Amino acid sequence: MKSSRLLAAALGLGAAVAFSQASAQGFYMGASFGKTDADTGNAVPALISSGSVDGSDSGIKLFGGFAFNRNIAVEMAFVDLGELTYSGTYFGTPVTNGTLETSGFNFAAVGTIPLNPSFSLFGKLGLFFWEAEASDVTGGFPFVQTIDDVDVSYGFGASFQFNRNLGMQVEWEQYEAADSISLLSVGVVYRF
Repeated sequence: MKSSRLLAAALGLGAAVAFSQASAQGFYMGASFGKTDADTGNAVPALISSGSVDGSDSGIKLFGGFAFNRNIAVEMAFVDLGELTYSGTYFGTPVTNGTLETSGFNFAAVGTIPLNPSFSLFGKLGLFFWEAEASDVTGGFPFVQTIDDVDVSYGFGASFQFNRNLGMQVEWEQYEAADSISLLSVGVVYRF
């Protein structure tokens, strides 16, 4: 009886190691949805000199990557960081219906620490190629401005594999763009 338990435990451990190695490398893709929060200290002073700002919205991310092994991967993502809204005055001139939308492509290196065959922690560091479009009505006249640049992104999270192909992840990311914008999201991941 004792030897059959040891054999079952050994077979289970062998299957878990084989599962973790099989799912540890190769291509993956996924989608995440969550909440964005913008630090309105960067772009908003150029849009209004006084007034109110709402920097919270919903954000989405579509991503794909390649894991070289169980610890190192590269990832590309399209990220829509939602819309910041503002209104007030620009040096005495009324500003209404203001929006600032930010999106772009992120390229990141991902480091993973597997804690067991199904659960891992990860961190990432990358470059965010972003575009932001501001739109409002200033003094009764429409105003539109688009800016773009490249800045740093970073984040961390946890992932859980349900089986060899399907998993989920929770992560927090910070994107430096027109504003510093964080994205707290939950997503699904499919590994090929």
